[in-house]
Amino acid sequence: MSHSQEVPAAELVVHRTEVTDDDLRACGVDLDHDFPGSSASEFKRYPVLSEGGWYMVIKHQPTLASVSREPWHLLGPITLTSSNLHIG
Repeated sequence: MSHSQEVPAAELVVHRTEVTDDDLRACGVDLDHDFPGSSASEFKRYPVLSEGGWYMVIKHQPTLASVSREPWHLLGPITLTSSNLHIG
């Protein structure tokens, strides 16, 4: 009987991008009032999957409180090879 080698699954990486003070102001966040003692460096923007589909969120990392949640790509990080196909 032959034993197949286990192949490790591909590593899943969620890229979290930095958020600026201007980004937070655009979301209606007043750091002094809403998150006293926090700075913009404590917030990150990244995709999440919920019951309603994929969203791009901005979250306060110490508390995971969302300050922005906008619909994202239908399939999230998956891009179909046909997505840029134009038939004319």
